[in-house]
Amino acid sequence: MKNILRTIFIFVVGALFLVSCEKKETNFDAMTKDWDPNATTYYLQFVNNSQSLQTGVSETGGFVEIATTIDIALLGNPQSAATTVSLAIDPSTTLTPDMYVITGGLNVTIPAGETSVAVPIVSVAENMPVDVPLVLKLNINDANAATTAATATYTFKRAKFCPWTIDEMVGTYTGTDYSGYGSLTMEGAKFEVFKVDNETIAISGFLQALYVGAWGESVSGGDRVEFTYKANGKLTTVNQYLCQTDGVWDYFFGPGGGEITWDGCNKSFDIPWYFHWDGAYGDDIACWSKFTKD
Repeated sequence: MKNILRTIFIFVVGALFLVSCEKKETNFDAMTKDWDPNATTYYLQFVNNSQSLQTGVSETGGFVEIATTIDIALLGNPQSAATTVSLAIDPSTTLTPDMYVITGGLNVTIPAGETSVAVPIVSVAENMPVDVPLVLKLNINDANAATTAATATYTFKRAKFCPWTIDEMVGTYTGTDYSGYGSLTMEGAKFEVFKVDNETIAISGFLQALYVGAWGESVSGGDRVEFTYKANGKLTTVNQYLCQTDGVWDYFFGPGGGEITWDGCNKSFDIPWYFHWDGAYGDDIACWSKFTKD
């Protein structure tokens, strides 16, 4: 009986040893074990097949067109001959043909030996309505189209932008002045824009939420901050003297963490900024002013 038990034990241990030494199939092995380098089967699909894009404005005030690519991948072995991929415009498309240009048209070629292609597409902004999202939907019109990602959707929008000259900016404004010193806000604050030269404006009225609203002080000196005008809806500025109130405090104005912008459509300014009590940003206090022409 002992010999029988000993034989069974040896058999079980040996079987476990063989199992533990057997090589486990990895995911990579499972994916590649049946790969045939001579296979000609392939599938086609879009890459990055959903994009939402908007036109820009150059520093001189002109259009910056939407420019992207239609990316198509060939899944399978690289083909020995060039592969032509036919694209079809989906009936749900709202972007009209005069609003974009696809380099080479709707028949796209993947070169021999390659597995992808990127086809440039550029907007024609002057033919697009302002601030209206329009969709270009493309389908791969090919028997080898993959079951997924065979459709691409590109949303184009021409940004709303109204040119506004320095001369047109000059005047009085009403808006909101916010001071990060105590989180103080003054609604109905008054600002004024002055022309310094053809590239520079000066604006008065910053920090009213603090020195007028909270402290009840009046400006006794300064109160004009200069900005460099950009035709693309931007302003730039540097650290500079802001104002003095009741002949006591000297305040300084510095660029904030965000972009300083003007909106010619609404005739307004949106200005994030810092104020501080010395000329070297010793005490940065985040502020914000937004105002519209009266």
